[in-house]
Amino acid sequence: MKIVRLIVILTAIFWAGYTCAQKAVFDEIKIGIVEEFAPTSAQVITEFGNYNIWADGKKVGALAPRDRVTFIKRGRLVEVSIPGRVLGNFNAVELVSAEEVGVFRLYLLKPTKMERVYDDHLLISANGSKALKFINRVNLEKYIAGVVEAESGKEKGTEFYMVQAIISRTYALSNRRRYLKHGYNLNDRVDCQVYFGKSRWEPDILEAVTATESLVLVDSDMKLITAAFHSNSGGETVSSAAVWSGALPYLTPRRDDFSLEGDHYAWTEVLALDDWLSYLADTFGLDTENPDIRHRALNYRQPARELYFLDEAFNIPLKDIRMGRGLNSTYFDVTADADSVRIEGRGFGHGTGLSQEGAMRMAALGFSYTDILHFYYNDVHVIDLRSLDFFLEE
Repeated sequence: MKIVRLIVILTAIFWAGYTCAQKAVFDEIKIGIVEEFAPTSAQVITEFGNYNIWADGKKVGALAPRDRVTFIKRGRLVEVSIPGRVLGNFNAVELVSAEEVGVFRLYLLKPTKMERVYDDHLLISANGSKALKFINRVNLEKYIAGVVEAESGKEKGTEFYMVQAIISRTYALSNRRRYLKHGYNLNDRVDCQVYFGKSRWEPDILEAVTATESLVLVDSDMKLITAAFHSNSGGETVSSAAVWSGALPYLTPRRDDFSLEGDHYAWTEVLALDDWLSYLADTFGLDTENPDIRHRALNYRQPARELYFLDEAFNIPLKDIRMGRGLNSTYFDVTADADSVRIEGRGFGHGTGLSQEGAMRMAALGFSYTDILHFYYNDVHVIDLRSLDFFLEE
C-alpha cells in the first residue's frame, strides 16, 4: 500500500509540474505592438472586466469597466494618470486584468492617432529615448484568433480558418524566442504574423480556433515545423531553399492548381524600359549593352518557376529582384516595346509552404483541414502541443 500511495503522489507531482510548465510555456505569449507608430502618448479605456495598475512592482490603482488611464513618455519614464490625478512616473507599468475576460481599447494620441482593441494585459515602458513600448501579454488562443482575422479576413469559412489557426499557432510557438531580447516573443507586423488585436468581426474564427485548440504541425522528429504560408502560389510553390538558406523536407515545390482562380493569382507592373535596364545593370552588374543579354532581359519567360533571372550563370536571384522592385512574387515574365517593360506575374508572396487562396479553394471544394495541410506540407503530423511537450521530454 505504501508503494501504491508513493506512486500516486509522484504521479500527481509529475502532472502538476507538467501542467505548470505547459502554462508557463504555452498559455500566454507577449506581442510587441504598435511599434511602427512610435507613440509618445496614449490612452487606454477598459472595455470589459476590472483592471489593476501595477508600476515598478507595486499596485498604484484600479480600473472598472469604461475607466481610462493615460500614459505619456517623460524622458526614460512613463507618466501614468487617471482623470484628475497623476499617479506618478515609473520605469515599467502593467495593466493586469483582474478576471479571466479582460478587454481594453488602446488609443494612440501622439504623434499619430489610431485605436485598436486587445484582450488580457498590457505592459508599458519607455523605449529608450524614442517612444513608449507597448506589449500585449495575451492568452495564446486569443492571440491566434486575432492573427487569423488579420491574416485571412472575413467570410473565408470555418475549415480554412482551422487551417490558418493551426499554422499560425505552429509559427508562433516555433518562433517564440525570436524577440526575447526586446522583452517579447513576436511583434505584430508582417515579418512575424500580422496582429491587430482582438478577433471581433468573424464568429467562424472563434469556432475554428476553439475546434483546433492546442493543435500544431510537427515533422517526423516531433519538432515544430516552419509553417510558412503566403497569399497565392501562382500555381506552383517553391522550396524553402528558394526563399531562405537551407532546404526543409516538408517545404518542397509542388504544382498547385487550387491557386489558379485566386484574387491574387495574376498581376502586372509596367516600368520604363531604361529604368528596368539601368536597375539590372547598376544592381547586378548585368551587361545590358550586350545585344543578346539585352534581348533576353527584355524577353524573359518562366514556363515553370525558376530561382535565377535569365539563368544561374548570371547569379541574379529572382527573390532579390522581387524585393528590390517591390514585385508581388518571383514568378513573372518580361516583355518590352519601344520605351516600356511589362512584367506579368503570377502569385503573391514568397511562394513556399501553404497558399492561403489555394487552401481556401480546397476548403470550398470539401477538403478537410488535415487534407489541406498535408497537401502543402510534406510528411507532417497534426498533434496536440501538450503531447508534443511530452514527447520532447521523453
